[in-house]
Amino acid sequence: LFLVHIDLGNDGQIGNGLSEDVTVMGALYLESLVAGCDMQSNDSIVGPLSPGQMAVHKSMERTAAIVVPSNIDSLEQKNKSALDSLSRRQILKAAESTRHYALRLVLTTKIDIGTENTDGSPKLDIPEAPSEERSYRLRAYSRFTESRVRYLTLAGLLDVDDYENHLWLGFDYIGRVNNPDPQLEVRQRLSYANKSVFHLSKAAALCPTDARVQFQLGKAIQAKIDCEKSLLTEGAEGQYEIRGLELRDASVDLARAADAFERSAQLESAAVKVCVNGIEDLAICVNSLAETRCNMGQFNEALDGIDQYAECGSLRSALAFEDTSDKLSKLPSYEWIQTQGNEDTDENKGKRRNVAARTVGDVRVFEPEDIALLRAAADKRFALAAGIQTSRYTMQYAGNSELHLDDLCADPILKVRMDQILQDKVYPLVRAVFCEEEDEPPMGSLCVYDSIFVRYNADEAKAAGRIGASQPLHQDGGIYSVNIALNAHKDDDENGFTGGGTFLEALTVGDGDHIQRPTAPGHAIIHKTTQRHAGAPTTSGVRDILVIFLTARRPETSETDENTWRIERAMRLNQIAKELPRDKLIPCLKLASNNDPTNNEVPYWLGVHTIQGDMNDPSDERWTEICQGVESLKLSALLNPADARAHFHLGMAISTRHKYAMRTKRAHLLPPPKEAADSLIQALEAAIRLERKCVEAGCANGINLAAAFLALGDFVARLKSFDKAIAYLNQVEDSIRRAGDIDENWAQSMLQEVSSMLDYCKKESAEKR
Repeated sequence: LFLVHIDLGNDGQIGNGLSEDVTVMGALYLESLVAGCDMQSNDSIVGPLSPGQMAVHKSMERTAAIVVPSNIDSLEQKNKSALDSLSRRQILKAAESTRHYALRLVLTTKIDIGTENTDGSPKLDIPEAPSEERSYRLRAYSRFTESRVRYLTLAGLLDVDDYENHLWLGFDYIGRVNNPDPQLEVRQRLSYANKSVFHLSKAAALCPTDARVQFQLGKAIQAKIDCEKSLLTEGAEGQYEIRGLELRDASVDLARAADAFERSAQLESAAVKVCVNGIEDLAICVNSLAETRCNMGQFNEALDGIDQYAECGSLRSALAFEDTSDKLSKLPSYEWIQTQGNEDTDENKGKRRNVAARTVGDVRVFEPEDIALLRAAADKRFALAAGIQTSRYTMQYAGNSELHLDDLCADPILKVRMDQILQDKVYPLVRAVFCEEEDEPPMGSLCVYDSIFVRYNADEAKAAGRIGASQPLHQDGGIYSVNIALNAHKDDDENGFTGGGTFLEALTVGDGDHIQRPTAPGHAIIHKTTQRHAGAPTTSGVRDILVIFLTARRPETSETDENTWRIERAMRLNQIAKELPRDKLIPCLKLASNNDPTNNEVPYWLGVHTIQGDMNDPSDERWTEICQGVESLKLSALLNPADARAHFHLGMAISTRHKYAMRTKRAHLLPPPKEAADSLIQALEAAIRLERKCVEAGCANGINLAAAFLALGDFVARLKSFDKAIAYLNQVEDSIRRAGDIDENWAQSMLQEVSSMLDYCKKESAEKR
């Protein structure tokens, strides 16, 4: 019924960075005290409590015992929306400084039922428990039985004020909605979703300050919307009609879900600010809020959630963040890896672009003893995992094993050493490499977004039918990537691995080697996270690397957001857009492009999706869209001339524009024939050339080269250049065979089309002669 919390003091402080006149004291966090997002961190705290001081609350209150600095009430938080405040840092220091004690007494009551029955016989001394306790026990037991709903319903009848019963009923019904059984009808799923919304709404009314309730309510409403959409025919302005149900406005439910996610994020933020909760639950909340806002078309409002998601990323790791007051130690030297060949001509120098930096010389990022310590910790973890994947990333492939550095740093000795390397070498090195050439370097402290130890095992990969252990082309999260070699290549050590290295897509434009490796174990390659790259196949042996992804914290001296978060804004919007309907997808990608105009990935997807509209729509609006799609793909190829996908889709888009214009009588709006032909040929030939380099390196984009040759042949045939068309069409079958797709139905259909076109072109060419 009640809980009594009595503070018992601590063992005394150890050195922790707190000032001498600040002591460590106990306190109690009460979730029900959380108001809005403009509250101070300490508004939800009862305390500081002196030894012997007592706090009493009902047992259904959600609380956490914490330690705080004695001056917590005087620590003003200038930017109340910021997670990384002075008070939070001081609470963390207080928690690390001492062992604190408290006595917690759980009180119930015993009901006096007398000593005799009405007939005078003695009563059995088995008193009835209070209804609150009976409800609690039934709820706890329900988790271990298949009759959960019965037990939870009974628990709810016994204690109508306990919102937890409704929470768990709602949660159970969400599980039923998501049942993977294909035999479960959509209408039954919708029924479960409605029941879930009902119970979670009741829970939210009884306890509006439980973040779990608000988040699950948002998810239940989303599940309800998804079920209804599978039963509907869409109408105008977001309304939809469900067969057998009344007309509904989809935006109403979306707004309700957004409100629930927003409240959940506020509650989770309050817990994060005083170190009661970790960062992951808050990241999930704000991500769901941002996705829902984008689904509603409220993109500017979604940016608040995306920025908070970026801030969560800056606080996720327990590894040390940059201390700019530290005295710089001797840094590793570095050299730039550049595009456009190796000849030092003036022409080449003008075209060269910095792609990545590579450390060189005697000073390494990791010394041999650091590598030995890290690999030993990884070996222990891999042995405990017994082959089970330990990474939180979804991009997993046979032969690859991953560990998160934060997990490895549960070893305090390794943690201290990693923090020292970050402060002395990694952070100042990244500042030296990138920040001088950037217009807007990070204002806040650099910090670890995430870090993974990757082991590429060639034998395991080959056993699974792969050519080697590798990662496909991708961009990273955060702002900067630091890739540190932990063992030697065969070229440097007869026991080393073969293959491997970082495939840098940008280098496929020039004549140099597009696969790069650090100069030796302990050295690093550093690049921006937007630089597309891949892990080239390790073809024999084992290759170990540590990759550190860096971002920046919110600036301490400013109430503005970190300016480099715009990079992460664009990345997140780009990901969210892929799940949106087309009318929301296009404006979402345009907003992403506005936030980071340098990332070619955004105009690439904007161009692809813009072109993919209704080709039977003859309107001026559709024509404008197609022309905008072509321009977006031109921009993507300009920003990253090495992206084979951008060139391929640009060529196909030019072809699409030409066909659409001819069909809708807009030929007069096309560029001159020679200009159009040159643009298409240059784009598709660049795509073929670049993709062949990617395929050769084992890092293919998956472009259909046969389709590129077919499009080239078709286009130049329309321009009456039949000999050129024949040359292109003759390469279609070879491309299909090289890709191993000769038996596919689409390939056979394409070859039939090519055969007819070749016959026509040969005939026309002969007549022309």
